[in-house]
Amino acid sequence: MEPKENLQNFKKLVNKEKSGWLEKAKYRRENKAWLDKSASIAIRILSEIRKQKPVNGMSQKRLAEEMRVTPQYINKVVKGKENLTIETICKIERVLGVSLMEVPSFYVFQEYPSPVVIYKKVERNNAQPIAIKQLDFQLVGKTPNYTNYISDGTHG
Repeated sequence: MEPKENLQNFKKLVNKEKSGWLEKAKYRRENKAWLDKSASIAIRILSEIRKQKPVNGMSQKRLAEEMRVTPQYINKVVKGKENLTIETICKIERVLGVSLMEVPSFYVFQEYPSPVVIYKKVERNNAQPIAIKQLDFQLVGKTPNYTNYISDGTHG
C-alpha cells in the first residue's frame, strides 16, 4: 500500500468526536476521595445482596423497590459512581440490615474542683455515657477548662 492509501484508511477509522478522556481523568482525580469510598460501599452492597439472595430473595431490583427509587439509580450506586447522601446510605442500611458507615464517638470532659478529670465516652445514638474513667493529673497554674468536645484519637 502507498502512504496516501494508509493515511486515507486511517482517517476512515478515526472518530471525529472527542472522547472526553482528559475531562474524565480530571474528574476522577478531583473526586478520588469520595469515588473510592463510594466504590467500597458499592462492593459491600453487592456482597450483601449476594449473601441475602438465597435467604430472602434480595436483588438490586428489590432493593430499589424497597427504597422507592429506580433500578437505574441502584445500578449507578453499585457501580460506585453515585455521590451518596447520608439519607440514601441510611435507607440502604435499613433495607439490607447492615451498617455501611460508622460515625466515631466523642468524649465529653467535665472539670471538677479537684485535680481529677472524669471523662465519659458518648455514643451517637442515645448520647448516654458508655464508659467512665477517672484520670489523675497535676494542676499547674490555672485550672484548664475541659468542657469542650474532643474527638477520639486527638489531643486537645
